[in-house]
Amino acid sequence: MTKFLDELEKNCGAKIERSDARVVPGTEKVDGLEIVYFSDDGKSKFSKQFDNLTASVSPRSAKSGGRNDRGCSITIPEGLTFYAIGYHGDLEGWRKDIETGAHGLGLLLAHIENDRFVISDGRSFALSECVIKFT
Repeated sequence: MTKFLDELEKNCGAKIERSDARVVPGTEKVDGLEIVYFSDDGKSKFSKQFDNLTASVSPRSAKSGGRNDRGCSITIPEGLTFYAIGYHGDLEGWRKDIETGAHGLGLLLAHIENDRFVISDGRSFALSECVIKFT
């Protein structure tokens, strides 16, 4: 299987992330991309929450770029789940829009700092204490 994947990567001209070697979004810095996690509202499916995060923000601050699902969730030891979202382009504008949207929806935001999951309410957990799932 490895030989097949190596050949496929060569043909595609890109590295294919293997499921057993996935990188938790936010643990590695990527120029022009920021990762933030937002808390599950406990009511809606992820896709609805993702859309709602910035739907009511008006006027929008972000002038370029976009946001996307990073295919990862982190559940802290207390049971609350957070979903990864990445944004690019107008980083300052997207950061402001996401913070405004999360505040309006009563959601917490979090980010990864070294080996810790840091939540906007001041709590912090070692990543090793959390449950990390990829979709």
